[in-house]
Amino acid sequence: MLSRKVHFRLLASTAVLTSFLFSPSYLFAQDGAIALDKITVTTILDSISDATTKTDEKIVDTLAGTSVVTETELKQFQPGRPSDVLAAVPGLDVQEDSDDPGSAINIRGLQDFGRVNVMIDGARQNFQRSGHNADGQFYLEPELIRQVDIVRGPVSTIYGSGAIGGVVNFETIDPIDMLRHSQTWAAQVKGQYNTNDEGKLVSATGAVKLMQNVSFLGNIVWRDNDNYEDGDGNLIPNSGEEILTGLAKTVIDFAPGNQLKLSYLDQKNDYITGQVDDQRETEAKDRTITGKWLFNPAQNDLIDLSASVYFTDTEIDQNRLDGALAGNQRNFTIETIGTDVFNSSRFHSGLVTHTITYGGDYFKDEVDVKDQAQRAQLFTPSGEREAYGFFIQDKIEYSTWLELIGAMRYDNFSLQSADGRIDTQGDRFSPKFTVGVKPFENLQLFATYAEGYRAPSITETMIDGLHPPPASFAFVPNPFLTPETSHNLEGGVNLSFDNVLKSNDKFQAKVVYFHNKVDDFIDQQFESGFGRFGPVPTSCGNTVGCFSYANIAEAFLRGFEVEASYDAKDWFAHLSYTHVRGDNQQDGTPLLSVFPEKVVATIGVRLMEEKLVIGGRWTGVAAQDRVPIGALASESYNLFDLFATYDVTDNFSAGLTLKNITDEQYTRYLNLESDAEPGFSALISGTIRFGG
Repeated sequence: MLSRKVHFRLLASTAVLTSFLFSPSYLFAQDGAIALDKITVTTILDSISDATTKTDEKIVDTLAGTSVVTETELKQFQPGRPSDVLAAVPGLDVQEDSDDPGSAINIRGLQDFGRVNVMIDGARQNFQRSGHNADGQFYLEPELIRQVDIVRGPVSTIYGSGAIGGVVNFETIDPIDMLRHSQTWAAQVKGQYNTNDEGKLVSATGAVKLMQNVSFLGNIVWRDNDNYEDGDGNLIPNSGEEILTGLAKTVIDFAPGNQLKLSYLDQKNDYITGQVDDQRETEAKDRTITGKWLFNPAQNDLIDLSASVYFTDTEIDQNRLDGALAGNQRNFTIETIGTDVFNSSRFHSGLVTHTITYGGDYFKDEVDVKDQAQRAQLFTPSGEREAYGFFIQDKIEYSTWLELIGAMRYDNFSLQSADGRIDTQGDRFSPKFTVGVKPFENLQLFATYAEGYRAPSITETMIDGLHPPPASFAFVPNPFLTPETSHNLEGGVNLSFDNVLKSNDKFQAKVVYFHNKVDDFIDQQFESGFGRFGPVPTSCGNTVGCFSYANIAEAFLRGFEVEASYDAKDWFAHLSYTHVRGDNQQDGTPLLSVFPEKVVATIGVRLMEEKLVIGGRWTGVAAQDRVPIGALASESYNLFDLFATYDVTDNFSAGLTLKNITDEQYTRYLNLESDAEPGFSALISGTIRFGG
């Protein structure tokens, strides 16, 4: 539960907001007031996404826990890391370390080893490295993001093996985002400064339209941060980094409804990770290359084709700076190739409309780990993983009040160790059923049963070796791991109302409850060599203990999420709330991966014909004391941020974001072995563009 202080502030904020909403100036027109022309108001939940069913629909109309992060939000809060980008998304948290720019996404208590399918422009980010960090990180510069689509819950039926937690797709900027109206070229330069870590950012973007059907975009971002200070004024060592990112994208419109996108993204991160006597100079390089063909000819409802191929390459080079292994070098590399092809066919059958979506996908991971000390490859073993599958989905609509979705997917996977000693494989069919009923124009109810399937990872299956002193226990491989199977029941309500408090305003909300049972959940297992009365024999023969990954009988996760938006054009508000509980049903202990209860409230006003936007955000996070024995609990905290953006002219804008204005001293859950988060920070930015 939220702390008493958090509840008090929530009630106080609600009271202030309510008194403002119902003030006479908003409920009644002034004498002699002139009637305004009808205006169109949209909220975040009006945003279009294809993430739920691979067909475009508004977030508020999706029959699932779906969210989107828009370009407007990114502009207001000036994110420096993916955790800033996703801060207000319900049901989602991000694990990050102060000394590593990599990020790991957690959805509804599930993360690591591909349980959340993270993609950049549809390309899977499958990098994994074991250690005292998350087992599944990705690297992405927020300046390149134009939109983020999120679906919570098992979506393996349309996104491939592993996505039992959900999917997050980061969409990078397009030439169309730069070229206005009839412009054939445009250029933009942005500068930003962060007072806390003396962080500097320079971003330069150019776009050009060649002929009538070819456009090109190029971007380069340089970010340089020193060590930051936490809320108590402590300088956090190794929290600085230097990042250089480049993006090139070409869009070819062969004809209306016939488009090809080619994209190349390259990012390099330089930083130092670790603590004294265990520090490593690190260079993380990440490449994502994608090609996507969209074919949707007019007057042909049977063809709406998307075909993509991609290649991702994440490589980490490390050099030990101190300690007994000073000078030791090691390298972690994972290369992924993949393809994703699907088509949607639409037709009518009497009073029923069908949208049948069908397709297949494939990816292959190659993991290669080298370490002069012969240690890293023991904990992150080299090997190959292949997975492919096929799916079919029928979305049935009857009139405007009934919607049915039925889907089935077949998955197949195989794993091979680099030395050929371990070779395992498996397959499965996974169904999905959804029903949505709209008894009233403003109210929609939905319920879903979906199964997901996640194959064991290379590391979970093949980890093998001895942990370095002083804790010299043994890592033991487990080639007999069974894939995880999730059984998710989900119910929700979509609300949408116009003219609520004043003419032409809009209120929209999604409330979702979920109940997810994961059979054969793969978790860490430790067999100690020390008993109550002295040493005891272990199955692996190690006198200290044995560590392995094993299938526990069942993991049980449940909770609910709320996302609501109100927009009156001259002011707006957004609220998200997350409540998740998770337990190991075998021994009754809580799951370590479940983040604490969280509420995020944003409110703002638009002035000067919407050129000036001013607002604030409150984030309240409860304590997390439901943790396994021996794990670290976390304390509650409250964060208050302010933001302002001003479009001075059509070609010049400025931004100011004040983060953690109360200098709260806090550490996020699962980051407890690293350092506290930044204290007060002021981010100042200016953007100038040209075009013609």
